[in-house]
Amino acid sequence: MKTRSTAILIFILFFVSKTFGQKIIGLWEVKEVKIGSQVMTPMAKWTKIQENGTYKSGNGWLQNAVGTWTFDKKKSLFSMSKTNGIIDEFGPFTVEFTDIGMNWLREEEGTIVSVALQKIKELPKGISHKVVGLWGLDSITKDGNEEKIEIGSEKNEYIFIRWDRIYINRSKSDRSSGYWHMHGHKPELTLLPHSEGQNAESWLIEVSDTFLKLSGVSETNKKIEKNYKRLQKFPK
Repeated sequence: MKTRSTAILIFILFFVSKTFGQKIIGLWEVKEVKIGSQVMTPMAKWTKIQENGTYKSGNGWLQNAVGTWTFDKKKSLFSMSKTNGIIDEFGPFTVEFTDIGMNWLREEEGTIVSVALQKIKELPKGISHKVVGLWGLDSITKDGNEEKIEIGSEKNEYIFIRWDRIYINRSKSDRSSGYWHMHGHKPELTLLPHSEGQNAESWLIEVSDTFLKLSGVSETNKKIEKNYKRLQKFPK
């Protein structure tokens, strides 16, 4: 009887361990990262944990890390080792499974770090991918005064945000170009002109499939808001 009870207990422990191991397999999106009390969630961050002991991760449609993983089922400790990046010296995460996903917890330099993840079916579309395209200026607000743009006129302005991180901007008076950069932890777009003497400017953005709003946050563009509509062809 005692032998049978022991066998049943071993089977239950094996089943639970295997279930927890299977739970961690899949495509996960990082919903929140907290370092102490500070929220530092990366934009559209994902990790795909595969059954063969490998993983890959990235932001939006960009993959930027690959490696191997291990999961100590008894201690519920999850470790990842990059094969193309810097060694992680902070050790494994303690994993807590929830009804909607899982949480990773560990201490880094005396501060508690928590990561909340949820399973997804497709790679999340990052904001840096949403802004790519041709946008025609619809209206501009300066110090609360709105100026409506005449669509189709010579005054019509646009910004062309290209996939290769180059932008082209046509204003009333000239045509300029440069590099664009998206902040990794908030919806902030920075435009860095090619021409010397022109200042880089940062904008908070709101974007959908058809609409783009830029709100200035630099010294040179504060209190300026620009509203754009997506275009399918360049204005004449």
